[in-house]
Amino acid sequence: MKKMLSKQFENTLETAASEFNENLPNYGEIISIAHTDADGISSGLIIQQMLNRLKIPYQQFTFGLEIPWLEFLHSKSSILKRAGAIIFSDLCPSGSELTQFTRDYPNLAIYILDHHLFRKDPDHPLSENVYNCNPTQFGLHGLKEIVGATLNYLFAKAVDEKNKSSGWMAAIGMGGDVLNHINEYQSYNRIVIEEAIELGLVEHHTGLCAYGGQFERVDRGLALSILPYVPQIEGDPKKAKKIVDQLGIPPSTKIEQLSEDAVDQLVSAFNIPFLKGDYITLPKKTGILRYVFEHAHVVSILGHKNPQLAFQMMGATHITQEVKTKYLTYMQGLVSNLTTFMQIKKSETNHALFVDLTDKIPPNLWSGTGSFATINHIYDPLKALFIGGVEKGSLKFSLRCSQAFIDAHHGHGANVIIKQIVELFGGSGGGHGLAGGIRLSPEQLPNVIEKIDVIIAEL
Repeated sequence: MKKMLSKQFENTLETAASEFNENLPNYGEIISIAHTDADGISSGLIIQQMLNRLKIPYQQFTFGLEIPWLEFLHSKSSILKRAGAIIFSDLCPSGSELTQFTRDYPNLAIYILDHHLFRKDPDHPLSENVYNCNPTQFGLHGLKEIVGATLNYLFAKAVDEKNKSSGWMAAIGMGGDVLNHINEYQSYNRIVIEEAIELGLVEHHTGLCAYGGQFERVDRGLALSILPYVPQIEGDPKKAKKIVDQLGIPPSTKIEQLSEDAVDQLVSAFNIPFLKGDYITLPKKTGILRYVFEHAHVVSILGHKNPQLAFQMMGATHITQEVKTKYLTYMQGLVSNLTTFMQIKKSETNHALFVDLTDKIPPNLWSGTGSFATINHIYDPLKALFIGGVEKGSLKFSLRCSQAFIDAHHGHGANVIIKQIVELFGGSGGGHGLAGGIRLSPEQLPNVIEKIDVIIAEL
Protein backbone atom coordinates (compact mmCIF):
# COMPACT_ATOMS: atom_id res chain seq x y z
CA MET A 1 0.00 0.00 0.00
CA LYS A 2 1.23 3.46 -0.91
CA LYS A 3 0.92 5.97 1.91
CA MET A 4 2.97 9.02 0.91
CA LEU A 5 2.05 11.38 3.73
CA SER A 6 3.04 14.87 4.82
CA LYS A 7 3.34 15.80 8.48
CA GLN A 8 3.48 19.46 7.50
CA PHE A 9 0.14 19.14 5.69
CA GLU A 10 -1.39 17.34 8.68
CA ASN A 11 -0.17 20.02 11.08
CA THR A 12 -1.60 22.76 8.86
CA LEU A 13 -4.94 20.97 8.68
CA GLU A 14 -5.06 20.40 12.44
CA THR A 15 -4.20 24.05 13.11
CA ALA A 16 -6.94 25.25 10.75
CA ALA A 17 -9.50 22.92 12.39
CA SER A 18 -8.43 24.08 15.85
CA GLU A 19 -8.74 27.74 14.84
CA PHE A 20 -12.14 27.00 13.31
CA ASN A 21 -13.41 25.44 16.55
CA GLU A 22 -11.92 28.21 18.71
CA ASN A 23 -13.40 31.03 16.63
CA LEU A 24 -16.73 29.35 15.91
CA PRO A 25 -18.68 31.45 18.47
CA ASN A 26 -17.55 34.61 16.66
CA TYR A 27 -18.47 33.50 13.15
CA GLY A 28 -22.25 33.78 13.40
CA GLU A 29 -23.03 32.67 9.85
CA ILE A 30 -20.73 30.66 7.58
CA ILE A 31 -20.64 30.63 3.78
CA SER A 32 -19.73 27.36 2.02
CA ILE A 33 -18.85 27.42 -1.69
CA ALA A 34 -18.26 24.17 -3.59
CA HIS A 35 -17.57 23.15 -7.17
CA THR A 36 -20.33 21.53 -9.25
CA ASP A 37 -18.77 18.16 -10.16
CA ALA A 38 -19.05 14.99 -8.03
CA ASP A 39 -15.94 15.85 -6.02
CA GLY A 40 -17.24 19.34 -5.34
CA ILE A 41 -20.81 18.31 -4.49
CA SER A 42 -19.46 15.57 -2.17
CA SER A 43 -17.13 18.11 -0.53
CA GLY A 44 -19.98 20.59 -0.09
CA LEU A 45 -22.21 17.95 1.50
CA ILE A 46 -19.44 16.93 3.91
CA ILE A 47 -19.18 20.57 5.03
CA GLN A 48 -22.97 20.84 5.27
CA GLN A 49 -23.10 17.80 7.54
CA MET A 50 -20.30 19.25 9.69
CA LEU A 51 -22.08 22.60 10.05
CA ASN A 52 -25.44 20.93 10.76
CA ARG A 53 -23.78 18.95 13.56
CA LEU A 54 -22.36 22.20 14.96
CA LYS A 55 -25.83 23.80 14.69
CA ILE A 56 -24.39 26.95 13.18
CA PRO A 57 -26.22 29.02 10.53
CA TYR A 58 -24.75 28.67 7.05
CA GLN A 59 -25.50 29.14 3.38
CA GLN A 60 -24.31 26.72 0.72
CA PHE A 61 -23.46 27.94 -2.77
CA THR A 62 -22.01 26.17 -5.81
CA PHE A 63 -19.81 27.76 -8.45
CA GLY A 64 -19.05 26.30 -11.87
CA LEU A 65 -16.38 28.90 -12.76
CA GLU A 66 -18.60 30.34 -15.51
CA ILE A 67 -17.73 33.94 -14.57
CA PRO A 68 -14.68 35.59 -12.94
CA TRP A 69 -14.21 34.80 -9.25
CA LEU A 70 -14.49 38.38 -7.98
CA GLU A 71 -17.66 38.95 -9.99
CA PHE A 72 -19.20 35.85 -8.41
CA LEU A 73 -18.13 36.81 -4.88
CA HIS A 74 -19.29 40.41 -5.19
CA SER A 75 -22.72 39.11 -6.24
CA LYS A 76 -22.93 37.68 -2.70
CA SER A 77 -21.74 40.89 -1.00
CA SER A 78 -24.83 41.37 1.19
CA ILE A 79 -24.42 37.85 2.58
CA LEU A 80 -20.65 38.12 2.96
CA LYS A 81 -20.95 41.32 4.98
CA ARG A 82 -22.82 39.51 7.75
CA ALA A 83 -20.85 36.24 7.58
CA GLY A 84 -17.90 35.45 9.81
CA ALA A 85 -16.18 32.79 7.70
CA ILE A 86 -16.13 31.32 4.21
CA ILE A 87 -15.10 27.79 3.20
CA PHE A 88 -13.91 27.09 -0.34
CA SER A 89 -14.38 23.38 -1.15
CA ASP A 90 -12.79 21.80 -4.26
CA LEU A 91 -12.13 25.24 -5.77
CA CYS A 92 -10.53 28.52 -4.74
CA PRO A 93 -9.69 31.97 -6.10
CA SER A 94 -6.08 32.66 -7.01
CA GLY A 95 -3.69 34.39 -4.63
CA SER A 96 -4.14 37.77 -6.35
CA GLU A 97 -7.94 37.43 -6.26
CA LEU A 98 -7.81 36.47 -2.59
CA THR A 99 -5.66 39.53 -1.87
CA GLN A 100 -8.32 41.78 -3.37
CA PHE A 101 -11.11 39.82 -1.66
CA THR A 102 -9.54 40.11 1.79
CA ARG A 103 -9.16 43.87 1.30
CA ASP A 104 -12.89 44.10 0.65
CA TYR A 105 -13.80 41.79 3.55
CA PRO A 106 -10.96 42.15 6.10
CA ASN A 107 -12.88 40.53 8.97
CA LEU A 108 -13.86 37.37 7.08
CA ALA A 109 -11.99 34.17 7.97
CA ILE A 110 -11.18 32.10 4.88
CA TYR A 111 -10.65 28.32 4.85
CA ILE A 112 -9.18 26.86 1.64
CA LEU A 113 -10.10 23.19 1.22
CA ASP A 114 -9.08 22.87 -2.42
CA HIS A 115 -6.77 20.29 -4.02
CA HIS A 116 -5.97 22.05 -7.32
CA LEU A 117 -2.65 23.81 -7.78
CA PHE A 118 -2.84 27.13 -5.96
CA ARG A 119 -1.71 30.18 -7.93
CA LYS A 120 0.20 32.35 -5.48
CA ASP A 121 0.44 36.11 -5.64
CA PRO A 122 4.24 36.70 -5.67
CA ASP A 123 3.80 40.27 -4.48
CA HIS A 124 1.38 39.67 -1.61
CA PRO A 125 1.40 36.86 0.95
CA LEU A 126 -1.98 35.63 2.19
CA SER A 127 -3.36 37.53 5.18
CA GLU A 128 -3.42 35.94 8.64
CA ASN A 129 -7.14 35.21 8.47
CA VAL A 130 -6.65 32.87 5.49
CA TYR A 131 -6.15 29.19 6.44
CA ASN A 132 -4.72 27.53 3.34
CA CYS A 133 -5.03 23.74 3.64
CA ASN A 134 -4.30 23.09 -0.04
CA PRO A 135 -2.23 19.85 -0.01
CA THR A 136 -0.34 20.59 -3.23
CA GLN A 137 1.73 23.25 -1.41
CA PHE A 138 3.25 20.34 0.57
CA GLY A 139 4.13 18.27 -2.50
CA LEU A 140 1.04 16.04 -2.44
CA HIS A 141 -0.64 15.09 -5.73
CA GLY A 142 -4.09 16.69 -5.91
CA LEU A 143 -5.69 13.66 -7.58
CA LYS A 144 -3.71 10.49 -6.95
CA GLU A 145 -3.08 11.22 -3.27
CA ILE A 146 -5.83 13.55 -2.09
CA VAL A 147 -8.94 14.75 -3.95
CA GLY A 148 -11.21 17.53 -2.78
CA ALA A 149 -13.68 15.29 -0.94
CA THR A 150 -10.82 13.57 0.90
CA LEU A 151 -9.45 16.94 2.01
CA ASN A 152 -12.85 18.22 3.15
CA TYR A 153 -13.49 14.95 4.99
CA LEU A 154 -10.15 15.19 6.82
CA PHE A 155 -10.90 18.78 7.83
CA ALA A 156 -14.41 17.89 9.07
CA LYS A 157 -13.01 14.93 10.99
CA ALA A 158 -10.35 17.17 12.56
CA VAL A 159 -13.12 19.54 13.65
CA ASP A 160 -15.12 16.66 15.19
CA GLU A 161 -14.40 12.89 15.08
CA LYS A 162 -18.14 12.28 14.67
CA ASN A 163 -17.80 13.49 11.08
CA LYS A 164 -16.26 10.10 10.23
CA SER A 165 -19.82 9.17 9.30
CA SER A 166 -19.42 11.19 6.08
CA GLY A 167 -16.75 8.79 4.73
CA TRP A 168 -19.17 7.44 2.12
CA MET A 169 -19.47 10.95 0.67
CA ALA A 170 -15.69 11.14 0.36
CA ALA A 171 -15.82 7.79 -1.49
CA ILE A 172 -18.17 9.29 -4.08
CA GLY A 173 -15.89 12.30 -4.54
CA MET A 174 -12.95 9.97 -5.10
CA GLY A 175 -15.01 7.92 -7.55
CA GLY A 176 -15.48 11.00 -9.70
CA ASP A 177 -11.89 12.23 -9.61
CA VAL A 178 -9.39 9.39 -9.05
CA LEU A 179 -10.63 7.27 -11.99
CA ASN A 180 -8.82 4.13 -10.95
CA HIS A 181 -9.38 0.83 -9.18
CA ILE A 182 -9.63 1.11 -5.42
CA ASN A 183 -6.47 -0.97 -4.91
CA GLU A 184 -4.57 1.75 -6.82
CA TYR A 185 -5.65 4.53 -4.44
CA GLN A 186 -2.72 6.22 -2.72
CA SER A 187 -1.86 8.23 0.37
CA TYR A 188 -4.78 10.04 2.05
CA ASN A 189 -7.29 8.78 -0.51
CA ARG A 190 -6.29 5.24 0.46
CA ILE A 191 -6.46 5.95 4.20
CA VAL A 192 -9.94 7.49 3.98
CA ILE A 193 -11.41 4.76 1.76
CA GLU A 194 -10.00 2.05 4.06
CA GLU A 195 -11.52 3.82 7.06
CA ALA A 196 -14.91 3.96 5.31
CA ILE A 197 -14.67 0.22 4.56
CA GLU A 198 -13.75 -0.54 8.17
CA LEU A 199 -16.71 1.49 9.45
CA GLY A 200 -19.08 -0.34 7.08
CA LEU A 201 -20.00 2.87 5.26
CA VAL A 202 -18.91 1.34 1.94
CA GLU A 203 -18.17 -2.21 0.79
CA HIS A 204 -15.13 -3.48 -1.10
CA HIS A 205 -15.36 -6.02 -3.96
CA THR A 206 -13.00 -7.67 -6.43
CA GLY A 207 -14.26 -8.75 -9.83
CA LEU A 208 -15.14 -7.42 -13.28
CA CYS A 209 -14.75 -3.65 -13.44
CA ALA A 210 -16.81 -2.23 -16.29
CA TYR A 211 -16.94 1.25 -14.73
CA GLY A 212 -19.93 3.06 -16.15
CA GLY A 213 -22.06 -0.07 -16.48
CA GLN A 214 -21.25 -1.84 -13.21
CA PHE A 215 -24.93 -2.09 -12.24
CA GLU A 216 -25.93 -3.88 -15.47
CA ARG A 217 -25.99 -7.42 -16.86
CA VAL A 218 -22.64 -8.29 -18.37
CA ASP A 219 -23.38 -7.63 -22.07
CA ARG A 220 -25.01 -4.25 -21.48
CA GLY A 221 -22.46 -3.35 -18.82
CA LEU A 222 -19.51 -3.97 -21.15
CA ALA A 223 -21.21 -1.83 -23.82
CA LEU A 224 -21.58 1.02 -21.30
CA SER A 225 -18.08 0.73 -19.87
CA ILE A 226 -15.97 3.88 -20.14
CA LEU A 227 -13.23 2.69 -17.79
CA PRO A 228 -12.01 0.66 -19.49
CA TYR A 229 -13.45 1.42 -22.91
CA VAL A 230 -13.74 -1.90 -24.78
CA PRO A 231 -12.82 -1.23 -28.44
CA GLN A 232 -14.00 -4.64 -29.69
CA ILE A 233 -17.55 -3.80 -28.57
CA GLU A 234 -17.71 -0.14 -29.67
CA GLY A 235 -20.56 0.48 -27.26
CA ASP A 236 -22.84 -2.01 -29.03
CA PRO A 237 -24.72 -4.40 -26.67
CA LYS A 238 -25.34 -6.81 -29.56
CA LYS A 239 -21.61 -7.17 -30.21
CA ALA A 240 -21.06 -7.65 -26.50
CA LYS A 241 -23.79 -10.30 -26.27
CA LYS A 242 -22.31 -12.25 -29.17
CA ILE A 243 -18.81 -12.30 -27.66
CA VAL A 244 -20.05 -13.16 -24.17
CA ASP A 245 -22.23 -15.94 -25.61
CA GLN A 246 -19.28 -17.41 -27.48
CA LEU A 247 -17.37 -17.59 -24.18
CA GLY A 248 -20.19 -19.65 -22.67
CA ILE A 249 -21.14 -16.92 -20.19
CA PRO A 250 -24.88 -16.14 -19.89
CA PRO A 251 -25.17 -12.52 -21.11
CA SER A 252 -27.95 -11.84 -18.60
CA THR A 253 -25.62 -12.46 -15.65
CA LYS A 254 -25.27 -9.38 -13.47
CA ILE A 255 -21.68 -8.11 -13.42
CA GLU A 256 -21.44 -8.39 -9.66
CA GLN A 257 -22.54 -12.07 -9.85
CA LEU A 258 -19.89 -13.19 -12.36
CA SER A 259 -17.64 -16.00 -11.17
CA GLU A 260 -13.90 -15.47 -10.97
CA ASP A 261 -13.41 -17.87 -13.91
CA ALA A 262 -15.88 -15.87 -16.02
CA VAL A 263 -14.09 -12.62 -15.16
CA ASP A 264 -10.74 -14.14 -16.17
CA GLN A 265 -12.27 -15.35 -19.46
CA LEU A 266 -13.49 -11.85 -20.30
CA VAL A 267 -10.17 -10.24 -19.39
CA SER A 268 -8.36 -12.74 -21.65
CA ALA A 269 -10.85 -12.39 -24.53
CA PHE A 270 -10.59 -8.60 -24.65
CA ASN A 271 -6.93 -8.48 -23.58
CA ILE A 272 -7.68 -5.71 -21.09
CA PRO A 273 -6.15 -6.49 -17.67
CA PHE A 274 -7.88 -3.39 -16.24
CA LEU A 275 -11.24 -5.19 -16.64
CA LYS A 276 -10.45 -7.03 -13.42
CA GLY A 277 -9.93 -5.14 -10.22
CA ASP A 278 -11.54 -3.60 -7.17
CA TYR A 279 -14.65 -1.48 -6.83
CA ILE A 280 -16.72 0.06 -4.03
CA THR A 281 -20.45 -0.13 -3.36
CA LEU A 282 -22.76 1.76 -1.01
CA PRO A 283 -24.73 -0.76 1.10
CA LYS A 284 -27.71 1.53 1.76
CA LYS A 285 -28.34 2.30 -1.93
CA THR A 286 -29.68 0.33 -4.90
CA GLY A 287 -29.29 0.22 -8.69
CA ILE A 288 -26.96 2.75 -10.28
CA LEU A 289 -26.48 4.61 -6.97
CA ARG A 290 -25.16 1.45 -5.31
CA TYR A 291 -21.88 1.75 -7.26
CA VAL A 292 -19.51 4.57 -6.30
CA PHE A 293 -18.11 5.31 -9.78
CA GLU A 294 -21.56 5.38 -11.37
CA HIS A 295 -23.03 7.37 -8.47
CA ALA A 296 -20.28 9.96 -8.88
CA HIS A 297 -21.06 10.40 -12.56
CA VAL A 298 -24.78 10.77 -11.87
CA VAL A 299 -23.89 13.62 -9.48
CA SER A 300 -21.52 15.26 -11.99
CA ILE A 301 -24.04 15.05 -14.83
CA LEU A 302 -26.61 16.80 -12.66
CA GLY A 303 -24.27 19.11 -10.78
CA HIS A 304 -23.16 21.31 -13.65
CA LYS A 305 -26.76 22.18 -14.60
CA ASN A 306 -28.78 21.58 -11.43
CA PRO A 307 -26.56 21.55 -8.31
CA GLN A 308 -29.52 21.36 -5.95
CA LEU A 309 -30.73 18.16 -7.61
CA ALA A 310 -27.18 16.80 -7.40
CA PHE A 311 -27.17 17.41 -3.63
CA GLN A 312 -30.55 15.65 -3.37
CA MET A 313 -29.23 12.68 -5.34
CA MET A 314 -26.33 12.33 -2.88
CA GLY A 315 -28.89 11.58 -0.17
CA ALA A 316 -31.15 9.40 -2.33
CA THR A 317 -31.20 5.60 -1.99
CA HIS A 318 -32.31 4.96 -5.58
CA ILE A 319 -32.35 6.82 -8.86
CA THR A 320 -35.43 8.25 -10.57
CA GLN A 321 -36.29 7.15 -14.09
CA GLU A 322 -35.70 10.67 -15.43
CA VAL A 323 -32.21 10.85 -13.94
CA LYS A 324 -31.42 7.29 -15.07
CA THR A 325 -32.34 8.28 -18.64
CA LYS A 326 -29.98 11.27 -18.42
CA TYR A 327 -27.21 9.04 -17.10
CA LEU A 328 -27.64 6.39 -19.82
CA THR A 329 -27.79 9.05 -22.55
CA TYR A 330 -24.55 10.58 -21.28
CA MET A 331 -22.69 7.27 -20.95
CA GLN A 332 -23.86 5.94 -24.32
CA GLY A 333 -22.81 9.23 -25.89
CA LEU A 334 -19.37 9.07 -24.28
CA VAL A 335 -18.78 5.50 -25.46
CA SER A 336 -19.91 6.55 -28.95
CA ASN A 337 -17.51 9.51 -28.85
CA LEU A 338 -14.61 7.26 -27.86
CA THR A 339 -15.48 5.01 -30.81
CA THR A 340 -15.44 8.06 -33.08
CA PHE A 341 -12.07 9.04 -31.60
CA MET A 342 -10.68 5.59 -32.41
CA GLN A 343 -11.89 5.72 -36.02
CA ILE A 344 -11.30 9.34 -36.99
CA LYS A 345 -8.33 10.44 -39.08
CA LYS A 346 -5.69 12.18 -36.96
CA SER A 347 -2.75 14.50 -37.60
CA GLU A 348 0.26 13.01 -35.86
CA THR A 349 3.74 14.36 -35.15
CA ASN A 350 6.62 12.86 -33.17
CA HIS A 351 5.33 14.30 -29.89
CA ALA A 352 1.68 15.23 -30.46
CA LEU A 353 -1.67 14.07 -31.78
CA PHE A 354 -4.28 16.44 -33.24
CA VAL A 355 -7.90 15.28 -33.49
CA ASP A 356 -10.40 17.54 -35.30
CA LEU A 357 -13.93 16.85 -34.04
CA THR A 358 -15.61 19.74 -35.86
CA ASP A 359 -19.16 18.62 -36.86
CA LYS A 360 -18.47 15.14 -35.49
CA ILE A 361 -18.93 15.53 -31.73
CA PRO A 362 -20.64 18.48 -29.96
CA PRO A 363 -18.09 20.97 -28.54
CA ASN A 364 -19.33 20.53 -24.96
CA LEU A 365 -18.22 16.87 -25.16
CA TRP A 366 -14.71 17.45 -26.55
CA SER A 367 -13.06 17.75 -23.16
CA GLY A 368 -14.69 14.62 -21.69
CA THR A 369 -13.79 12.61 -24.77
CA GLY A 370 -10.17 13.74 -24.47
CA SER A 371 -10.05 12.87 -20.77
CA PHE A 372 -11.30 9.32 -21.21
CA ALA A 373 -9.21 8.76 -24.35
CA THR A 374 -6.19 9.61 -22.18
CA ILE A 375 -7.27 7.57 -19.18
CA ASN A 376 -7.92 4.54 -21.39
CA HIS A 377 -4.54 4.85 -23.18
CA ILE A 378 -6.21 4.54 -26.59
CA TYR A 379 -3.45 6.64 -28.12
CA ASP A 380 0.29 6.82 -27.45
CA PRO A 381 0.53 8.18 -23.85
CA LEU A 382 3.91 9.73 -24.67
CA LYS A 383 2.20 12.17 -27.04
CA ALA A 384 0.30 15.34 -26.14
CA LEU A 385 -3.33 15.12 -27.26
CA PHE A 386 -4.97 18.16 -28.88
CA ILE A 387 -8.67 17.40 -29.26
CA GLY A 388 -11.27 19.89 -30.44
CA GLY A 389 -12.18 21.90 -33.50
CA VAL A 390 -13.73 25.13 -34.73
CA GLU A 391 -16.36 26.67 -32.49
CA LYS A 392 -17.91 30.12 -33.02
CA GLY A 393 -15.19 31.13 -35.45
CA SER A 394 -12.21 30.21 -33.28
CA LEU A 395 -10.14 27.07 -32.96
CA LYS A 396 -10.71 25.47 -29.55
CA PHE A 397 -8.58 22.60 -28.28
CA SER A 398 -8.61 20.63 -25.08
CA LEU A 399 -5.04 19.52 -24.38
CA ARG A 400 -4.36 16.32 -22.46
CA CYS A 401 -0.98 15.04 -21.25
CA SER A 402 -0.69 11.68 -19.51
CA GLN A 403 1.39 11.27 -16.38
CA ALA A 404 3.85 9.27 -18.51
CA PHE A 405 4.23 12.29 -20.82
CA ILE A 406 4.84 14.62 -17.85
CA ASP A 407 7.36 12.24 -16.31
CA ALA A 408 9.21 12.08 -19.64
CA HIS A 409 9.39 15.90 -19.91
CA HIS A 410 10.86 16.90 -16.55
CA GLY A 411 7.47 17.43 -14.90
CA HIS A 412 6.14 19.77 -17.62
CA GLY A 413 2.76 19.26 -19.26
CA ALA A 414 -0.30 20.94 -20.74
CA ASN A 415 -0.08 24.31 -18.98
CA VAL A 416 3.52 24.92 -20.10
CA ILE A 417 2.78 23.83 -23.69
CA ILE A 418 -0.23 26.16 -23.83
CA LYS A 419 1.83 29.06 -22.50
CA GLN A 420 4.45 28.53 -25.24
CA ILE A 421 1.82 28.28 -28.00
CA VAL A 422 0.09 31.48 -26.86
CA GLU A 423 3.42 33.34 -26.79
CA LEU A 424 4.22 32.20 -30.34
CA PHE A 425 0.83 32.27 -32.05
CA GLY A 426 -1.49 34.37 -29.91
CA GLY A 427 -4.81 33.20 -28.54
CA SER A 428 -5.58 32.43 -24.91
CA GLY A 429 -5.66 29.47 -22.58
CA GLY A 430 -4.41 27.81 -19.45
CA GLY A 431 -4.67 24.74 -17.25
CA HIS A 432 -2.47 22.43 -15.23
CA GLY A 433 0.00 19.67 -16.09
CA LEU A 434 -2.50 16.99 -17.06
CA ALA A 435 -5.09 19.11 -18.85
CA GLY A 436 -5.82 22.54 -20.24
CA GLY A 437 -7.67 24.49 -22.89
CA ILE A 438 -6.62 26.88 -25.63
CA ARG A 439 -8.35 29.10 -28.19
CA LEU A 440 -6.58 30.21 -31.38
CA SER A 441 -7.28 31.69 -34.77
CA PRO A 442 -8.09 28.72 -37.09
CA GLU A 443 -5.44 29.77 -39.62
CA GLN A 444 -2.75 29.21 -36.98
CA LEU A 445 -3.35 25.44 -36.84
CA PRO A 446 -0.79 24.51 -39.57
CA ASN A 447 1.81 26.65 -37.79
CA VAL A 448 1.11 24.99 -34.43
CA ILE A 449 1.38 21.50 -35.96
CA GLU A 450 4.63 22.47 -37.68
CA LYS A 451 6.22 23.83 -34.47
CA ILE A 452 4.73 21.56 -31.79
CA ASP A 453 7.59 19.04 -31.77
CA VAL A 454 10.11 21.84 -31.21
CA ILE A 455 7.97 23.28 -28.39
CA ILE A 456 7.68 19.92 -26.66
CA ALA A 457 11.32 18.97 -27.21
CA GLU A 458 12.37 22.18 -25.45
CA LEU A 459 10.22 21.57 -22.34
